[in-house]
Amino acid sequence: MEDRHVINDSYYCGRLRPNAIVSVLTGNSYVVAEYDDRTGNIRWQRVVNASQREGIHHWLREHFPLKVEQPEARSRKSSHAKAQSAAA
Repeated sequence: MEDRHVINDSYYCGRLRPNAIVSVLTGNSYVVAEYDDRTGNIRWQRVVNASQREGIHHWLREHFPLKVEQPEARSRKSSHAKAQSAAA
């Protein structure tokens, strides 16, 4: 695991590679959730108490804010796509 962050006494999180999803694990290394900081979605893999779920989700959003694509990067992608479709 590349970067390991302690969420609370029972859970920690980290990524296997840079820009990968964030895995939430128990102290026994069971994956309980996966968080995508590009979309803000969290997929729960195991049953977790509702109050703990909310706390974990809040912690993830705070420490791994959504990645917003830069406007110029989006415009370059759309103009590239337009150029490709015009060439076809």
